[in-house]
Amino acid sequence: MSQPTPLVTKQPTRSLPQRTRRVRPTVVSAPAKEATRIDASHLQRYCFTSNDEVLEDLTSVLSAVRTADRSVVRHYVNGWARSLAVSAPVSDLKLWRSPEVSRALADTLGFVTADRWSFGFTYRKPSKSGPRQDHLVQPPQQSRVFMPFSNGLDSFAIAKLLQAESASLELVLVNVRAKDKPTKWSNLGRKKKLDFQTVEVAAYTPEPHRAELSFRSRPFLYDLLAAYGAAIAQPARVVIPENGQGSLGGSLVPLGAEAPHRSCHPGFTARVANLIRLLTKTEVTFDHPALFLTKGQVLAGLAKNDTNVAVWLATHRSCSYDARHASSGKKVMHCGVCGNCVLRRVSLQAASVIDSTTYRASNLSATTFEKAFPAGVPHNFKANRDLALNSVRSMQRLADLATQPRAVRVEAEIAALTRGLNEPIKDVREKMDAFLSQHRREWLPFVESCGRKSWIADFAGN
Repeated sequence: MSQPTPLVTKQPTRSLPQRTRRVRPTVVSAPAKEATRIDASHLQRYCFTSNDEVLEDLTSVLSAVRTADRSVVRHYVNGWARSLAVSAPVSDLKLWRSPEVSRALADTLGFVTADRWSFGFTYRKPSKSGPRQDHLVQPPQQSRVFMPFSNGLDSFAIAKLLQAESASLELVLVNVRAKDKPTKWSNLGRKKKLDFQTVEVAAYTPEPHRAELSFRSRPFLYDLLAAYGAAIAQPARVVIPENGQGSLGGSLVPLGAEAPHRSCHPGFTARVANLIRLLTKTEVTFDHPALFLTKGQVLAGLAKNDTNVAVWLATHRSCSYDARHASSGKKVMHCGVCGNCVLRRVSLQAASVIDSTTYRASNLSATTFEKAFPAGVPHNFKANRDLALNSVRSMQRLADLATQPRAVRVEAEIAALTRGLNEPIKDVREKMDAFLSQHRREWLPFVESCGRKSWIADFAGN
């Protein structure tokens, strides 16, 4: 929209040069060990190594990054980006202070969080037992896949798929838990029967009173640890299990004034691979098997592979809403309206899978959003309504892109994917067009099934 032209009644005086406002970076040091701890000792054990100083340095940097991201709140009136200066103790100052590593760190984090990062490093004494030592028993030389594992539907589905494709494949699932120390190595797998055993990483940091909610650095911790495991357990690669809507949707249809969400984007994982190469001198590849697949396609494949649908729906949660606000009485359930819940509901219908999930906002055909809650309107109704509106509109906007495949946003994303995947632009464009069309074919019937007078159709703008 054009701006109105101001009326000028006299010749303007010569303007003085404006001062550029410099925003000083917020300096965040690595927190004390008693205040925060990332314990990746199980990853070290699994990969048959000990006294790994690079891993100790890595977890020190990750602790500082996590603390900075959570403790420095964004002030949206000043824009999305923050300037963060991080200081962390490391044993190999020469390595971490090298321009290549510092640039790679800032570039990787800047891509995924859209902040300006800078790093300083202080010296810490190596452990008394010396540098990393290989275990006396060498791991067998077989193909391995390391996967950041959240125990959600996508990671479970891709893990089952990889397991079905090759019985000899060693699947290493790296699960980061918010706890102060990992379960004892000798007790892993004894408490209850799980579909997959995971390599547990404990990541504990006391949350600030008002923590920054976006927490965009979270995948940096997950992916970097999985990639480091792959680097020291060669031959190995890293698989990112996220579907197309999760990997690309947040970048294609950003929400409001937020920066594009790129937590599973190939541009991000390509940067993580480069950082790992600089730290370990080892090339690690990232695969995105579901990048151009919808969640509906992923779940359809899972249903063919594992027919115990009710079991895996009950044991693998999708809801991204705080569990304290996604419950009825004392029963924790899926909220039903966050982006992950809406995508889950759309995808199960597209996969022709009966959805046995319990949702708090269960009535999709209700004519008003208030009536979507059979147990009564929740106390945080306004927050739920805003969340639902954003979720539904994002799904609709992504579907609309299928009718405008040469939109600037889509073309920019194709160019970024071409660099991240190192594939011809023609091939990436064909995959993108197919993905957007498939998403539209799943979304529109879902809205139609809810009814033209439903709150879903209303929020979608239909």
